[in-house]
Amino acid sequence: MNIYKITNITNLSAKRDFKHNSPLEISYVDNLTLKKITIKAGKSIYLTVKSLPMSVRKLRVENLITVVEVSDAEFANLMNNEPKSKVRKKTPPKVTTKSTKIKKKIDKE
Repeated sequence: MNIYKITNITNLSAKRDFKHNSPLEISYVDNLTLKKITIKAGKSIYLTVKSLPMSVRKLRVENLITVVEVSDAEFANLMNNEPKSKVRKKTPPKVTTKSTKIKKKIDKE
């Protein structure tokens, strides 16, 4: 199995280009199931497959993506050095209580 780094480079195309800043979809077969991945402009993904899928080859010929083969050691090094995303817990909004004064109606007799 080979590891490929696939980068969407539509953000580098001309402004009036048809595919400028467009997300691209890659489909491939994994264990007899068809899987689809969407890559946003300027982003990269890592794909582990035996050979490049046909959709990747088409996008590569159209010069919309770049494909680089990554070795196992280099991939392991990238995964170890990648900063872990911090999970933020959303705090509930503060509850403010309004002090309401009840006006008493005094009946004057």
